[in-house]
Amino acid sequence: MKHKYLLLLLAGTALLLATGVQGQHENIPYQPVTNICETCLCLSSQDSDHRTHFNLDCSVRNFEHILARWPDQFGSQAIAAGASSEIVVSYSGNRIKLLQQLPATNASLTLSCRHCGLQNLQVPLFMDVPNVAALYLSWNEITDDALVPDLFRGPFGTTGYEPIGLRDLDLSHNRIARLDRRLFEHTPHLTKLNLAYNKLSALDEASAAAIGSVATLQRLDLSHNGLMTLPAQVFQKLGALRILDISGNMFSVVPASLAQLSKSLVQLNLAENAFLSIKGNSFQGLVSLKRLNISSMPSLRSLEEGALHLPALEELHCSRNSKLERLELVDLINSRNLTQLDLSRNALTTLVLNITSPANTTSNPEPWPRLRRLSISGNPWFCSCDLFKTLELTGLSHIERESDGSEARCETPYLLAGSPLSNLTAERICKMVIPKKYREVDEEPPRFLRRRYIILTAIIASIVLVIGLVIGFVVVCIRRRLKGSDYGVQPIRYTSVRGSNLSQFSQLQPASVASKFNNVHAAGSSSGATTGAPNA
Repeated sequence: MKHKYLLLLLAGTALLLATGVQGQHENIPYQPVTNICETCLCLSSQDSDHRTHFNLDCSVRNFEHILARWPDQFGSQAIAAGASSEIVVSYSGNRIKLLQQLPATNASLTLSCRHCGLQNLQVPLFMDVPNVAALYLSWNEITDDALVPDLFRGPFGTTGYEPIGLRDLDLSHNRIARLDRRLFEHTPHLTKLNLAYNKLSALDEASAAAIGSVATLQRLDLSHNGLMTLPAQVFQKLGALRILDISGNMFSVVPASLAQLSKSLVQLNLAENAFLSIKGNSFQGLVSLKRLNISSMPSLRSLEEGALHLPALEELHCSRNSKLERLELVDLINSRNLTQLDLSRNALTTLVLNITSPANTTSNPEPWPRLRRLSISGNPWFCSCDLFKTLELTGLSHIERESDGSEARCETPYLLAGSPLSNLTAERICKMVIPKKYREVDEEPPRFLRRRYIILTAIIASIVLVIGLVIGFVVVCIRRRLKGSDYGVQPIRYTSVRGSNLSQFSQLQPASVASKFNNVHAAGSSSGATTGAPNA
């Protein structure tokens, strides 16, 4: 009894909460339309299986709300019928800010409300529509606050809320930054989930748990969200996932968590990511992968040996990688079921295929017998013997023109520049003798690193050094000779003033100096008198 009371209490609480949430929008009216089929387009048809299809197109009608009921022209069958009836309704291109609770029907429902400026979703949205199959709400302004678990719950049953039949959910091009971990608890049949072009740049634990809880998911689109990693929690329970799109993100390596999808993953899109190179064994274990897209990577330079060991591969799209110069074609030898190979608009100059596997037999020399389409245009091909031998192994007849009419052409050597590859054969190229002046010249290093310039520089440096030594030797010899000759300049000798005669003279007594002066003067006078007598 206690358990029954507890269950009733929980049910009552949930009902009150639902009523409260409903009450937030109960004053907002539905779109007032007297005759629905005069305003919108109503169609009905029946297929060979006696299934009735109703189509209600209310797109671009300047609506601000959805309709409160289904058209009378659909009759009671549109409401009461189950899986034998289908309703497809579109409100796209209107000005609907709030998506209100849908009118009741047991028919299978597909609802489209794209480009409507949606911001809020009334809870519960599918209370009276348990058989909703597809919901397309892309190109709106929905945030993570509008996505709550009760949004997708169905009618209340004997033990709790019933799940809904939703299989396809498109929430792309919105403003979703995270997900509630219980968001998909009422959608056990969900097989397609599109979350592209949102703000899920980092999948936190709750968001990863929400996506990973949908065990029935077969197709997941997380492209253009700015993701750099994929938590392992995302794929732990997704054993049925077949198609994964993680293009347009910031991955620089192949996420290791993809190994958990080894047996189920059939199609993988990694285009428009930040790869510099794809390492060997990056896709190891993906034994069921049939379609791989690694195109439009502006930084991708090489696919290393072992990167493309994918035995089940049927289609490889590796185009518009402007820096891709290296691709190990031999990695695809084991992909015997390859039907499409797109290598267009890269920076490839040659392809080499040295077959050493059992595929090199006389009964079936072609490595890919099922190849139907080979696209290699837009590359700067060097038309060599090795290139054409490889192309003939793959089958030149499979080379296709691009949609704009362009086709693969030689860029080098000069004599073949501009020639379509489809007009040439390996026999002709291998026998052709190219004059020396037209042969391909390997890209030379800078001049200062070239051998002849290095030798010339060494010779000049040696000559300068020898000349310098000779000049120095001559100068030294000349100086030594000048020192030993009369023409040499004698060094100046300096004498201390204190030790000179002048110093001694300055120390004599004044009397002795005066007497010596008088004696000199007297002698001068007498000599003057003697010399002056004859003149007199």
